Amino acid sequence: MKKSNLIRAFFALSFSVLTISNAFAARSFAATSHSNVVSSEIKCEFEQEVTSYADLAILSHVLDEYLITHPGAPEFKQEVYIKSFVENGGLRNTHVVLGLGDYLPGYNNLNSEERKLAAAHPIQAITVYSCASNATNATISYYGTNGWQDNSDAFRHTCWNALMKKEIGQESARAWATAHEAEASGNDKEMDLTNNMVGRGIDVSGKSNSQIYEAVKEKVKNGCCLRIVDNRLVTTNGDGLIK
Repeated sequence: MKKSNLIRAFFALSFSVLTISNAFAARSFAATSHSNVVSSEIKCEFEQEVTSYADLAILSHVLDEYLITHPGAPEFKQEVYIKSFVENGGLRNTHVVLGLGDYLPGYNNLNSEERKLAAAHPIQAITVYSCASNATNATISYYGTNGWQDNSDAFRHTCWNALMKKEIGQESARAWATAHEAEASGNDKEMDLTNNMVGRGIDVSGKSNSQIYEAVKEKVKNGCCLRIVDNRLVTTNGDGLIK
């Protein structure tokens, strides 16, 4: 083949390859864009459907049942299952019976920031609910009550954050705890944010939940946390402990 013909053939082949590559890239971009739109729609629907800790309680029960039949399922498969359950109206049609322990004082409707996090991290949201449930039960065990603005309140928030740190890591725990206080204000907010931070500062590495509860008790008893007395922030103490 002559050199000029060889050059023309080379450029023709290069143009064909470039055309195919551009077409493939265009299809890939279109597919990615469609995927992003669908993902955004799913998150929006999840935010609209999952609006309370009671909803998370239901999802916790549903996930438990799924894991019984799918032991060892990776988190992404758990997430796909939970999202599918919500998208198909599971929360509206479910017949899960919630016990008193599923309703957590201080953890009622999810605010807008919590709903965004739940939509982005459904399995993490269920874990956060479980940590809140365990913290509430531990509070009642140690104080006989689940109070507000008192030592038991400080214990609950500190405990919740320590448990979240153990289960989902310190940064994720901080994100959820901060989101929970998004609509709070004044002394209430300062009290909770401080106690949340104390909880995340507890060493939870290799610790059982019972050991974490004891560490939280010491923090509250030794004045490391805050409560509200006569509309003023004061340090916590050992008052109210029954355990």
